[in-house]
Amino acid sequence: MNDSSKNDNNARQHRGAKRRAKTRADLLAAARRVFAKKGYHDASILDITEAADVGVGTFYLHFRDKDEIFNTLIDEVLHILEEQVISEVRSSEAATLPVIVRSIFRHAYAERDLFSIALTSGAQVSRTIRVEDTIAQGLTRAFERATQSGQLQGYDVFLLARLVTGVIAQGIIWWFEQDDPGPEEMADNVLNLLAHGLPAALFNENLLPPGTAL
Repeated sequence: MNDSSKNDNNARQHRGAKRRAKTRADLLAAARRVFAKKGYHDASILDITEAADVGVGTFYLHFRDKDEIFNTLIDEVLHILEEQVISEVRSSEAATLPVIVRSIFRHAYAERDLFSIALTSGAQVSRTIRVEDTIAQGLTRAFERATQSGQLQGYDVFLLARLVTGVIAQGIIWWFEQDDPGPEEMADNVLNLLAHGLPAALFNENLLPPGTAL
């Protein structure tokens, strides 16, 4: 094969790879729209291919099934979340709890359509665990550094990270039905609760009048 033929072959392969990458990206974008509109269980592969304007056969050239394309979307969201937290921590020169919490809420708010599908009660448990694991891992690293500097002596950092993750996850779930408060105010609410706790009076006084049933 002469140099000209090799160059032509390389050019064709390059164009083919670009077309495949574009089709895959179109399918992912279409799947995101379909999942956000219909939810995971009611969405079908046909819905996705129609939204992407490709045939069903083309879908199977890129993804095994509906579960794989959705897990790919979740993987991308979690990867971006990790990168965003790392980037903001580096730019602030400190892996403080406020930096991490604010970063998580900013990203989750922007991606709340996919977080909704991953965290709602109809989602597979494995997806919920993956989302919460990603959040907990970032918190655990911060708490471990705090322990090394003597700030969290006596705490189980892994349990603490899970408890704080639960609070953050509930803040994210709030956005599935409400757009307000936004990410900064939501972070303020969570950080205020973590920093100051609940009013002491709630632990020292009866919250309900005598005889009132819960």
